[in-house]
Amino acid sequence: MVEILWKSNAPHLPAKDHELVELRLVDLGASAAPRFLVREIHAAWSAARQQIQWKGYQDVPCGTSQEATQRFSDRKAEIVKAGFPHATVLAA
Repeated sequence: MVEILWKSNAPHLPAKDHELVELRLVDLGASAAPRFLVREIHAAWSAARQQIQWKGYQDVPCGTSQEATQRFSDRKAEIVKAGFPHATVLAA
């Protein structure tokens, strides 16, 4: 599951800078421990450079699907509350 959260309601306009947070739930596979990972990546689109500038990321390991789904939902709510109300959902 991947969602990109934006401050702008028109994030795909190439002529404007945009802050974004990518929130990703990753299944690492049955043989991995912990098995799931919630990754939060902070970045910005630079209109002048026409590229994404990565600002950093944070991983939270989770042992179960339920724990990872809850953590993903909690982080999404916090990010929206912090001013990123617009979302793009990427199909897996």
